[in-house]
Amino acid sequence: MAPPWVLLDRKVNFVDGGFAGGAGKAAPAIGGSSREPSLEEAVAAMEPHPVVADPPEVTCLSMLRQTPAGHQMQRGGVVSSTHKGLVVLYTGMYGPGKGGYSPAGCYLFYDASSDSLSAVPQLDPPTAGRPVPALPTIKCLGNSAAILRHGGEEEGAYVLAELVTTFHPGLPDAELYLWRRSSPAATSDSDGGASSAPSRAVRAHGSRVCWVDLLAGVLICDLFTPQGPEFSFVPLPQGRSLHTPDNVRLGLKTQEFRSMGCVRGAIKFVALIGYTATSLSKSSNVVLETWTLPLDSREWKKGPAVRVGDLWASESFSEMELPRVRPMFPVLSMDEDEIVYVFLNDIEFVDTADCFGQITGRQLVLNGHYAVGLDLAQIKVLYSKGSATNNLASLAPTLLASDFSAYLHGSKDRV
Repeated sequence: MAPPWVLLDRKVNFVDGGFAGGAGKAAPAIGGSSREPSLEEAVAAMEPHPVVADPPEVTCLSMLRQTPAGHQMQRGGVVSSTHKGLVVLYTGMYGPGKGGYSPAGCYLFYDASSDSLSAVPQLDPPTAGRPVPALPTIKCLGNSAAILRHGGEEEGAYVLAELVTTFHPGLPDAELYLWRRSSPAATSDSDGGASSAPSRAVRAHGSRVCWVDLLAGVLICDLFTPQGPEFSFVPLPQGRSLHTPDNVRLGLKTQEFRSMGCVRGAIKFVALIGYTATSLSKSSNVVLETWTLPLDSREWKKGPAVRVGDLWASESFSEMELPRVRPMFPVLSMDEDEIVYVFLNDIEFVDTADCFGQITGRQLVLNGHYAVGLDLAQIKVLYSKGSATNNLASLAPTLLASDFSAYLHGSKDRV
């Protein structure tokens, strides 16, 4: 039985396998036509291949091409968000506003319950009023495409919400674009009060979606109020905002030390406090803490917090022979309130020498990579999965907690 939720790798590879000839051979996958398939047809004709694993192991999603590998340079995609068995990706290098830099790309929807794919063309806002019509006037805010399975007469109905901003300096206005499965025409609503720069889309509850800035707060949108989409912004807990008015951003990847997600109908925030201000030699002083925001409230409630040094000193940590290194890339469990998954990278720098034995520099070596499940309330390591690899890509995982696994092949009710 598939797990109720997984740690899904956001990177999706498109691989060869189904193609065995020219456009005519791929015709059955795109409706029997012998013409060259469009980008959307070629992408939607792929075959999804999820490789599901129980957390803390990582689940991967790949797509098997049914058309030539070189078709419009589609090599992969990036997962933006998921909801009730639906997964939405940006394919290729596409992102709203990239314009001529990324002509090949679209939205790709994967429905785990029916094991099907569908594609939507790039967002194309009106050209009226553009100083240079060929240039884009909008840009996306990180992975900002949010998918919401929406009940209706049509089976599998859903809504795509994309939040974009302008290229002008200063605090931007944000514009919301909605695409409904039963209506291919996109509609937009403008919200001049959105002063944050959300970087992640998180499905919240019912008809609400969220866009998260891990340095500032969460923008909540109820898509289907009688008056139209309704926005509200909730700052991070007091003292936890790292957002600066002049938009100076940290050089670190924010996901290294912060994350947010939906856990049992509430928004949860997890952060490694002191991560950016503490040297590696003093990592024991970093604190892993959690906060909960009920959807009917604007007040964060503090949850369990664990000092890294206390975690290292715990009996379970010693029994599993884990390295005493700083935890990174926290991810919240979707169905257990006090459970957080983190990654431990056991790295060292070794000297490199030439053929004469002279030291020429230093090289980073990854001795081990561990995915660990923690119970913060009990200060206990519940699960651990280690891998001895020198693949430096594993140093910075790009993961998303997703329940799509519970809907595979119609195993769970869609509504």
